[in-house]
Amino acid sequence: MRRLSSSINRRRRLCGWALGLLLSVGLSACATAWGAMPWATPTALAPPASDRTVTPTLALLRPSVTPSSSSTAIPTASSPLPPLPTATPPPVFETRLLLPGVTPQTYLEACTYLRLRWAPGNAAPGTIVVPFMYHSVRQSGRPIRDNITVSADYLAATLKHAHDLGFQTITTAQLADFLHHNAYIPPRSLLIIVDDRSQGTVRTHFLPLLETYDWTLTMAYITGVGDEREWQAIRDLVATGRVEVQAHGFLHNAETYFTETTPEEILHQEIEGPIAALATHLGVRPRAFIWPGGNFTARAVQIARQAGYELGFTAYARGPLMFNWIPLGAPEQAMRDPLMVLPRYWGTTAYVNLDAAVAIAEAAQAFAAAQRAQELAWYRQHCAAANALPME
Repeated sequence: MRRLSSSINRRRRLCGWALGLLLSVGLSACATAWGAMPWATPTALAPPASDRTVTPTLALLRPSVTPSSSSTAIPTASSPLPPLPTATPPPVFETRLLLPGVTPQTYLEACTYLRLRWAPGNAAPGTIVVPFMYHSVRQSGRPIRDNITVSADYLAATLKHAHDLGFQTITTAQLADFLHHNAYIPPRSLLIIVDDRSQGTVRTHFLPLLETYDWTLTMAYITGVGDEREWQAIRDLVATGRVEVQAHGFLHNAETYFTETTPEEILHQEIEGPIAALATHLGVRPRAFIWPGGNFTARAVQIARQAGYELGFTAYARGPLMFNWIPLGAPEQAMRDPLMVLPRYWGTTAYVNLDAAVAIAEAAQAFAAAQRAQELAWYRQHCAAANALPME
């Protein structure tokens, strides 16, 4: 019995030793693996927070956009994940044909823009408006001593060139509807604006050309100084059906230019005065304010908006206008209201500006064609009204 008991004890000790060895090896391996994990590093041994480099983890984030019925398939472990839709709208057309420092500015949110951009019956992508600014016209052969006057021959050549390129004129109302809603206008549209009290210039030099091409013209008129005879002359021009009138200040003189120190009453006089004057003498309300001398300030822009003007024009030559695409320099960008600081080409360089505008239009058309599928896909993914609009 003692031999049997001794044998049993030896076996127990041997088993215990073996079991202990196995446990030791297993725990050692686990400890080694555990210690290799980044979260297992003892806090006391971790470097200070300012010295640690945190490696970000990657998480598959799904946007909070309800998928369409055609995109509800759940990928299997063996199939690749579909590309994640992005909330960033498709890129906006850019071109190196603009002057340095001039960049296109948008004014509509992405869903509204894309809906109107691709809606059937609206203006085609790449449609441009070229606003021209004229002041006076000199009979050919007579000397020109300033930088705002053009010769009669140059004016005729410019408008013929525009006609040969396929341009048609539009009114201010058409421009406003185009810029706000992408309403259809000719793909190459022209807005001819004659500044100041130039009814004689319009009658003598412009009207015959307008009749030749079946075009229209906008007079940017100073409304606070004319007598009844002058207003009758303007009414006669409007009666031709080829002339409209928009606001260009009330007095428009050295004491009323818009600066940061212009008194508040002058701002209201120059901006609001033309509304009453045009209503009284022509029975119309102006939709555009053509800034006198090209001067504007943030406060003046604010007052013009509050007065009900939809558009404003500067004297900066920046480029053509497109739907939701206004080329502006730094002074205009600072106003944060692109439609109230629209650019205009000067009549003195209008001939070559026409060719530059056409080049931009053609580049914009090619860009739109290349982007169409991406823009429509983004619209369907991110815009709630996508199913309400036929996009094909």
